[in-house]
Amino acid sequence: MPTDESFWDKIAERYDQTSQNKGPNYAARLERVKAVCTDSDSVLDVGCASGEITLDTAPHVGRIRGIDLSGKQIEMASTKAKERSIDNASFDRLNVMDPSLPPGSFDIITTYSVFHLVEDVSAVIRRMNELLAPGGHLISETPCLGDRGWHFGPLITVMRWIGKAPRVVHRLKAMDLEAMIRDTGFEILDSQVYNPKSRQHCILARKTGGSPD
Repeated sequence: MPTDESFWDKIAERYDQTSQNKGPNYAARLERVKAVCTDSDSVLDVGCASGEITLDTAPHVGRIRGIDLSGKQIEMASTKAKERSIDNASFDRLNVMDPSLPPGSFDIITTYSVFHLVEDVSAVIRRMNELLAPGGHLISETPCLGDRGWHFGPLITVMRWIGKAPRVVHRLKAMDLEAMIRDTGFEILDSQVYNPKSRQHCILARKTGGSPD
């Protein structure tokens, strides 16, 4: 079974091609981000992949940093930033838990299709809370597979063993994800599915008070 890093490196080009299919739902996602951002905000995009969303967010913020486990996708994102002359976006091969990321240094954290793929979801959300400045926002989209059908469990197992899915895939439920976000020091401002086709559960949350213990 491949490691998560090698899995994402392996599918990087195919994933990038898919990410460039930008229809009305993609535009609506950007509008939701723009409604929260200001042109002075510092943004961290966790799980940025090949950088399409990161780079499209860049014109609306002060600076944005994309991080991902896949070195190949980070290379692709960095190349795009140079080709498009976007100088307020940077990309690094980093885990969100990396201690080099300074606490309280970001106004917004965006993360798309990530929470169901991390080892410890609560720990990652706590870390995101720590990285945000007071009053900072978390913008996430997550496929909550636990709210779909029972068949997703066996299907994921088979796909994992034949190399078509990463090592970690959680069958999260939206209500459980909301609870974890609240329990780690956030107020949820919005929580719903905007795109019935992808069924990604979108959550906008704001950091309240200090970092949780």
